[in-house]
Amino acid sequence: MVKKIVIVGIVLLMLVGMFGCSAKSQGSEKKPVGEETKEVKEQDGIRQLDLDQTFQKIDDKEAFVFMVTQSTCTYCNSFKKTLVPFLKEHKDIPFYEIEIDMLGEMKADIEKNFAKLQKKVTEFGGGTPELFCYENGKLKKSASGEMSEAALYNFMIDCGYIKGEKKEEKTEDYTFQTSKKIENKNLIEVAKKIDDKETFYLMITQSDRYNQAFIKKLIPILEDKDIRVTALHFPLEQKGTDDEMNKAYEALMKCIKDLSVSPAVFEIKKGTAKKIMEDNLPSKDIKEAFSKK
Repeated sequence: MVKKIVIVGIVLLMLVGMFGCSAKSQGSEKKPVGEETKEVKEQDGIRQLDLDQTFQKIDDKEAFVFMVTQSTCTYCNSFKKTLVPFLKEHKDIPFYEIEIDMLGEMKADIEKNFAKLQKKVTEFGGGTPELFCYENGKLKKSASGEMSEAALYNFMIDCGYIKGEKKEEKTEDYTFQTSKKIENKNLIEVAKKIDDKETFYLMITQSDRYNQAFIKKLIPILEDKDIRVTALHFPLEQKGTDDEMNKAYEALMKCIKDLSVSPAVFEIKKGTAKKIMEDNLPSKDIKEAFSKK
């Protein structure tokens, strides 16, 4: 599988059918003695580890799963939209993330970190995202690339964290309800609305059951309150030249800053975004979010 390091989100605009990001250099700086016992931080609903903490868990023969990602990996961020809700439903799974390019300040640090991880986990192929399940100090299961919800479920069965029959790993069809109150726009069109300082609601969506369920609840509320929403769907469709797409993505991220969770709805005013809701909220919370406007 060919993989590339990219600015967050850009690969989805330009390359179709690829599932991972490459990493020429990754790893972690040497930590002071006692660093391994420091409190584990959480980011975007996923517990974070540095390399020394990860290696300590392996040496202590703990049973756990960790995922290697990069902040610049579009497939990592896209996969998290499936992963984060999954982990909310399976809170007992000891799952951690190593955002490997954020463990050093210099390029040389990242290169050392990459080499350090490959030396300890020889199965690490250098791409992201990659998942590793360890038990009794040994690798039990690994997987690379963005995974569907079914593939992730089956991976956890193989790791021993979920009991039951495996799901069929097929391309899942999530057909969304349509409404005149939801206007689908491509990236360049959304960026133009932002650059023109328009006031509008922007909804970030992707094809999964969480977004499908959210939109089903959202539509009657929009129609009842006569609210219009502009929708931007991921993975993004290539429209325009690569340069146009890159500039449009930069304009989008400068405005909304956060694409970690979908569905998400932002209120855009004069080029500035305020997130008013995210995730598959109950209907009453969706109504309240719009009632406050």
